This record gives sequence, C-alpha cells and structure tokens, in this order.
Amino acid sequence: MTYAAFILLFLIVPSGLLIAVSAWLRRQGGLTRIDLRYHWRGVAMLALIAFVWTTPWDNYLIATGVWDSPSDRILFRVGYVPIEEYAFFVLMPILNGAIISFLLNDGRLPLTKSTCREKQTWQRIVLFFLGALSLLGGWGLLQNPDGVYLGLILIWFTPPLMIQWLFDPGGLFRGKWTVAVGTLIPLLYFGLADRLAIGQGIWKISETYTTGYGLPNLPIEEIIFFGVTSLLLVQGLVLWHGLKPPEQNR
Repeated sequence: MTYAAFILLFLIVPSGLLIAVSAWLRRQGGLTRIDLRYHWRGVAMLALIAFVWTTPWDNYLIATGVWDSPSDRILFRVGYVPIEEYAFFVLMPILNGAIISFLLNDGRLPLTKSTCREKQTWQRIVLFFLGALSLLGGWGLLQNPDGVYLGLILIWFTPPLMIQWLFDPGGLFRGKWTVAVGTLIPLLYFGLADRLAIGQGIWKISETYTTGYGLPNLPIEEIIFFGVTSLLLVQGLVLWHGLKPPEQNR
C-alpha cells in the first residue's frame, strides 16, 4: 500500500462518510444541538494551526532519522516531508472534527460555556507547573538517543497544550467527558491505522531513537503522539464551542 492509498482509505473516506451521514441526519431533524458552520470554522482554524505548527517539527524528525517513508511509497517530498504527510496534518483534524461533531450532537456530552475571564489562579498555577514538568521531562529524554522521539513530542506539543489549559481550565474540566471520549476514539482509530501502516512498510520508525516499548508495530511514542494531537484537537473544539453560549450553539 502506498501512503496516498492510506490517506484515501483511512482519512478521506471515513471523513467523507461521517460528514455525509451527519448532513443527512440533520436534514431528518437530528443532530441539531450545535451550529455546524461554527463547528467547522473551528476545525478549519485548528487544521491550519496543526499544519503550521507540525511542519517544522516533522521536517526535523525526518532530517534526523527518527522516522521516514520509503521513496517507492510516496509521491514526492516538500523539504524532507512526503507530500502525503502534509495532507495528514490537515485531514486528521477534519476526521477528528467529524467524530467530535457527533459526540457533541449526541446530547450525552456537555456543551460548556467559557469561563476564561473568571479568576482561576490556582488551577492555572498547577497546570503551568505540570506543563513545566512535561517540558523538563522532554529535555531529559533528549539526553539519550532512545528518548529522542518521545522527548521531541513532549517539548514540541506541551506549549500548545499549556496555552489551552491556561486559557480556561474550568471550562476544560467541565467538558472533561467530551475531552476524554474525543481523545480516546481517535487515539484507538489512529493507533490501529498506524500499526497497519508500519506493518505494511508505508513508514518506518527508528529503533535507535525510540524506547522500545509499545505494541508490535506500534511504538509507545506513536501512541503518545496520536493521544496528544487528539487531545489538542478536542480541547481546542471544547474551548471554541465554549465561546458561543450553548443556547446560541444551534
């Protein structure tokens, strides 16, 4: 399987199906709890941020040999990164956004109003120090070759997590079930897809720069990567919807 075929089968097709089903159900009078136009504006914003933020990081990973795709599995590269990987940066938020739109419209997961203007001093202090510990842990991991991939994940993705945490910790806590489910479902899906891709040789993860822990054909670093990126996306959408009062979010 080529990387382009993987993108088609595991991102474009399921995203299209979820969006089509959502639109059909909405026409039938269901899934009206949130304003989908507002939702997809948030997804588009997050997809753009993901593209911009991940591009230099991923170029560095490939340049230093942390991971790569064989030349016969890709179309071409821009910089060090396969063009299909750039598509992944955008299509992953779209698929996650489609999943989260179902979760929010289901009615069993909360829509929470933003409390970002409220005084949340202690919550922000605690979360700031948790983020600082994550950054220190990432720096420590970089001191040994087998900690490089995990260390780079922590150092690169902790700052945007901290921005979300510090913006409205109370809102994220009240939306904790949405955050948990909206992280777990994509994590399981992308973990299985990633394992297949590694097994098929679509991309390779360096044994030198990974800890060696994980499942067959699924390093722990890849699990953490998809967990962190899914967390960023769902937290971003919870905060985005929180800025629009629930009674107006239709």
